[in-house]
Amino acid sequence: MKKSERQNIIKDLIVNQLVTKQDDLMTLLKARDVVATQATISRDMREMHIVKGADHEGNQRYMIFETNDEDPTEILFKTFKQTAQKIDQIQFVNIVKTTPNDGNRLAAVFDDTEMTEIVGTIAGFDTIVVFSPNETLATQLHQKLSKYLSTEG
Repeated sequence: MKKSERQNIIKDLIVNQLVTKQDDLMTLLKARDVVATQATISRDMREMHIVKGADHEGNQRYMIFETNDEDPTEILFKTFKQTAQKIDQIQFVNIVKTTPNDGNRLAAVFDDTEMTEIVGTIAGFDTIVVFSPNETLATQLHQKLSKYLSTEG
């Protein structure tokens, strides 16, 4: 099966069914005769910008994070301004506290940028750990992002 065919099936499943775990997605794919390793499905999910978040009914589920032709760095700053509540730097790491349910969404936006200050992220429900190659670049990122924190009380 071609990658594009597999990804179309994944998209159909994510959009039309409540998929909450990668194991569930693997089971659904097998039911559609899609044979792929967990690593392949993880890579597909990353490429397709599939993140876990709350749907309109409050259910935690996988969903496709929609992107557009806007510059990924501008999307980062805009999304950061909307969701970030606090940022702290510890050596080469920045820890971002977000509004509830927005950790994965914001991390996906960080991962889409090609900023030299960002090597990768780890996300949770309302916290993101952003890794930089060194402390100097982490400080530069911290300074850039701090400007976007809401000062409204």
